Order: sequence, then structure tokens, then C-alpha cells
Amino acid sequence: MANVAAKITQLAVLPEDEKAFRDWIEMGDAIRFLKESIFDDETVIYAGCQFVFLHAIMVPRADFINDKKGLLSWDFNASSSWSISTTFSTPPKIEITPPLDRARNKCFKNAEQLVFWRHFEGRIGEQGYFEILQKFLHISELHFIPERSAYCRLDDRGDIEESIRMIHTSKSAKVPEFNIVTCKSEILACYAALIDSAIIRTFDFTRFRPKNFTGWHGDAEAKDFEDGALMYHLHVKPSISSYMRGVQIIEPAMTKEEAVRRLTHEISHEKKYESFIAFDWRHGQVTEISCEPGKTANYFMDSNLPYELSPAFFRAEVLAKYKADSEKYKVTERTISCRGTWYLDSVDMNEQGQVHAYICDLRELPYEEQLYWKAYNEPPKSGISKRAFTNDFEGDWFTEYNPLQSLKQILHRWHEKGVPWWTLRNDKLLDVVNYPVTASTDEWANELLHLDQLVVEGFEEKWSRKQAEALDRKPEGKFRSLKLIEECLVGLGFDPEQAKHTISGLQEVHALRSKLKGHASGEEGKEIRQEIIRKYGSLKAHFHNLCGRIDQALANIEEALNKGGTH
Repeated sequence: MANVAAKITQLAVLPEDEKAFRDWIEMGDAIRFLKESIFDDETVIYAGCQFVFLHAIMVPRADFINDKKGLLSWDFNASSSWSISTTFSTPPKIEITPPLDRARNKCFKNAEQLVFWRHFEGRIGEQGYFEILQKFLHISELHFIPERSAYCRLDDRGDIEESIRMIHTSKSAKVPEFNIVTCKSEILACYAALIDSAIIRTFDFTRFRPKNFTGWHGDAEAKDFEDGALMYHLHVKPSISSYMRGVQIIEPAMTKEEAVRRLTHEISHEKKYESFIAFDWRHGQVTEISCEPGKTANYFMDSNLPYELSPAFFRAEVLAKYKADSEKYKVTERTISCRGTWYLDSVDMNEQGQVHAYICDLRELPYEEQLYWKAYNEPPKSGISKRAFTNDFEGDWFTEYNPLQSLKQILHRWHEKGVPWWTLRNDKLLDVVNYPVTASTDEWANELLHLDQLVVEGFEEKWSRKQAEALDRKPEGKFRSLKLIEECLVGLGFDPEQAKHTISGLQEVHALRSKLKGHASGEEGKEIRQEIIRKYGSLKAHFHNLCGRIDQALANIEEALNKGGTH
């Protein structure tokens, strides 16, 4: 579909060529635009410039069904607003009147204005701006995102959908300045169906050469036309000027019930399900099991079907998509979720580095996601993890030491207590940091970056410097937060070598983060990786070890600073 701004521009640009101007005056392009645009996936609900005016409102069917011609007498625009009405009587009558209360024709008495053009001289920059009817926004679950200049919602994939867009085009040599507001046609139709209304798009196209135009006086009367959903007055003064003023009635092609299903993402359609290679607990064999309801059974059913808790196994790379987009997906040690759409529970990784999930949980994924997981599906190389067995089958807490989880608990405690030496810079950071699960250098480098951002960047340099000075240390001006923490530890009684060893893990993650920028590329990065693999066996093992050292460092720092009575 052509860009909406481009379509409006074509209607609004004054042609220079004489033949093109004569054709433009005839209004054929404007009529085509109105007729064709109702099939677009977004509807122009406001457009305003020198030659084009469009403004859509909602009008109850019952108010115009017996007098459609009355719609042609519209006399309002997007500047109409709520107001106070006072009648100077005894006693005075004071009312709050809705935007279209003063419309001449009674068919607009209960209409709803969707777009409001407002102006405030106290605003910095653009003093004029648009508001959208709050009732419409709330029912449609739309939220304004300033950087997009749009009201948005999440689609079925968890992606941000720009549902109501506000477009401003600055004036140029050929193109006039104009404002456009568009709305996704489906959302607009849903709202109209819910309130038993039609979308009435008022329009006024006026065309002339500004330098030569002297007005409409003495011209013949405009002719009336009715063309399907279009009704309008049209006056054409060949080769000189013309205007077309009317309404377009856009009926929502759905019932109230369907509108509710669409707005709540409950459109009825047959859900599809995939099969996965899994371990069939009941029969003790590796086989392909469908996640379709009715193809598995639970422990309490008298059935020979595979258990729905049969685990399917996947290559660790299956997590890469989710870990790469922390805004859209949330990955924890045992869950994965996509904002506003789906949630996968009881995920874990076994000793062979395979991700596993239960058939009954996989069936809750959208079919598109099931296909994605199936691409990484493989036979099990070992059983499920100890943690999964303890949690999911024994119903007990898993108490084996987890360094990353432990250090996150310390940082969460610091955040809750509001300690002066450390600040959580971003609430999402506690969720973003995870163990690397593959042998990918990029994944390892990214997790080091996240770990550094969470832990090291949180230390308060100004506080640490003042505290070190209060402990009779004389830190150099070039000392940064970690070195200042080291100075504080020495001031609190640590041997210098002991203090240096305590923060060594913190120093290492910060140094690695700096050296491995650019996805761990370059000769230095290559040498670092090779040395780490020689020492720890794998990048994953190194990260696990590093988290343990950082966890111990945080515990020691907390104990020392608390004992020292820091403030």
C-alpha cells in the first residue's frame, strides 16, 4: 500500500502544468482516493492543509438512518471541544457541553469526536498538538509512545504496532504543510461496532490558484451527488476553481461479538499443534509426541497415551532469539515469555547443554513458535536437569549453589535497602543477565557486558571517594569506582593484597567488557578467548566461575561496609 502521506500529498499539491491543473479541478483523484482508501489497512481520520480537509467522527446509526442527507450539513472541525455553557437566567443554568453539541443538524447530537486539535502557548516547540478520545484509546488498549508519535499496542507476536499515527509534513517549495492522523481500520471498525455507530468521514476539497482566485460570488449552484457511501456537493468552474464538500459513510463490517473477540485477541480459528521428539515417561522410550490436546494424558487418567509431562529436548541455540531481544522477551533460568502474548514455563538445561521443556507447556505456544522450537528439536543426550526433577516431580526446593542467582539476590537486597554504595541503574538489568548457554563468543561477550552493566556500573563513585577519604585513605583523582571500593576495604582493615583479591572478579568482568567490545573481535579478543578456554575448559565454565567470584566479592564488600558503619 502506498504511503498515506504520499497519497495526501498528491491531493494537496497544486499542479504547475495547465492540463494537469484542469484535471485536478475536476476532483476525479479526490473521489478515487475516498473510494479506494476504505480498503486500506489504515484510515485517515484527520487531514488538514490548504486544499484538503478530512475529519472522521462516530455517529450512532439510529441518529441518521432516516435522514442521511442531514449528514451533509456538518459544520464542525477537530478544534471542537468540551466547553462550559452558561444561561443567564434566574437561577443561572450551567452545563458542560460535548464537542458536537452546537452542530446544526440533530443527527450529530450524540456523535463522538475522535480527534482533537489543541493549542497551548506554554508548550516549547510545536504549540499545536492532537489528542485522541480517551474512551476510544482505553477500550482499544492503545498507549502513546512519544518517540513514535503514535498510539500503539502489542500485536499477536508481541511486536509494537503503531495503531494511530500522527504525521506532520513541513512546508516545502511544492508541498504545503499539513497534518494527518491515521488509525488502523480494524481497530476503528471494532470501536464503531461496539457503540452501534458508523464512521462518518467529513471532507472538503477546495481547489484554485491562490494568486488568481477572487472567491465564489456569482457562480452557479453546486450540484448534489450520491455515489454509494459518498454524498457530496460539487461545484466546478472549469480551468479556474472547484470545491467538493460532503460525507463518506463507512459501516463496520462486523458484529459487536466479533469486535470484542478482535479487541481481546480471541478471534476464533482452529489452533494448530506440532509434534516433538521427546522422552515418553510412560513407555520408557524416545518417540515423537504431538502436543495437541487429547494426544497425551496425565498421571491420574486411565490411558495408554504418553504423559503430557514428557520432556522434549532442544539445541541450546533455541534460546538465542529470545536472549537477543530483551525488550520483547524475558528469559529467566526456568521461564521464557513474550510481552503480552505467551509464556513458557518449566524450561531448563540438562548436563549435556540441551534445553528441555514439557509437551504440555509447548502446546501453549503459538503455532509459529512451535515451528521455531521444532527446528532445534533433537533426541535427548541425557535426562532432565537435577533442578527440574527436584522442582517439578519431587515438589521440593533445589538448594544447589547457583552463583548468578546468589549475586542477583545480594544486589536485589541492596536495591531494596537503598544502600549508599550501589544503585540499580535499570530495573530490567536483573532479568537481562543470564548464563551463556552456547559456545558462541558473541553470546559470552554480551553476557559479560550485561553482567558489568548490572554489577560494576552500579557502584557509586562519589560516595566511595568520600568514604575512602573519611577512612583516612588518599585516593588519586584518576581512581574509578572499583579502585575506590578497594581503598575503602583497606581503610576498613583489609590487607592491601586481600582487598585487591576481593574485587578481582569485578575488575576482570569490567576489563573483559572493555576489551571484548565489537562482539569480541580482533587479535587481542582472540587471544583472551583462547586463554580462557585453556584455563576453564569453555566460555560457559568461565562465566560460571566469574559469577562465583563476584558473588563472594559482593558478600565481603557488604559485610565490611556494614561493620564499618558506613553512611
